[in-house]
Amino acid sequence: MQPLSGGTVSGSVERITLHMSGISGDADPATREVQVVRKRAFPHEVAGLSAAQALRPAATAIPELITWGRDQYGLWLITPFVAGVLLSDQEAPANLFESLARLHGHFHGAADLPDELPRVDVRWWQQLCLEWVLPQIARHSDRHPLATITRASAVVTDAATHGQTLTQLSPTLLHGDVHPGNVLIDGQSAWLIDWGSCRVGPAMLDLANLVALDSEEFAIYRRAWEESTEIPFDADQADLGYRWAALQIPIQYLPWMIENLTTTEVETALDRAEQALAAL
Repeated sequence: MQPLSGGTVSGSVERITLHMSGISGDADPATREVQVVRKRAFPHEVAGLSAAQALRPAATAIPELITWGRDQYGLWLITPFVAGVLLSDQEAPANLFESLARLHGHFHGAADLPDELPRVDVRWWQQLCLEWVLPQIARHSDRHPLATITRASAVVTDAATHGQTLTQLSPTLLHGDVHPGNVLIDGQSAWLIDWGSCRVGPAMLDLANLVALDSEEFAIYRRAWEESTEIPFDADQADLGYRWAALQIPIQYLPWMIENLTTTEVETALDRAEQALAAL
């Protein structure tokens, strides 16, 4: 076994090499090595990735859930190991946006999704802002000037009152944390890794970290949505969802930014949140 590291990935993720022999129907009787990833998992992570298996193999960016189980330490899951590189400044492969479109289209309306999945609704949003983000800002208040901390608290308090926007947006199954650090590139294909933030919410939350609405990548997403669902794409929903995502993303990441980034970077995130509030 080999721990996987890099970025903020957990130490509970490890690569395992399986030595397979005597496989029925295998023309080569020699022992073969198969590499997989074992990850400590949350109940909602297992539930979300299990549900997403319905889109495979057409949605090629969704990893296979080989198996999952529970031991004395909690839940775990196993997926294939992909020897890829993280998405950085390179262009994301089309299969990433095609897979997200299939995922969002298939679960559009969020009917019959498991109860274990968090719902991005008004109550969830208010709790996130007031019971998680604000206390974390206070906890790390010594890392930044008082003016920045005061501004951050005011922005989050204001944002908490805008949750009604969520009632206008159709929910779907989300990966929930799509950013370059969770996209592996293997040749001409992308893989979405780390489903620990999967949830039910507006589709644009899975896109706003990567692409603009007027980009070719978003056009790929839109075409794949219409081809897979045979339903006309709702551009007004996408526009409102994207404006909502522009608010939620900097707010939900603010505790991490307050703890780990410079004051200038935190102020930039607050600028984005204020601009998003003005646009809603």
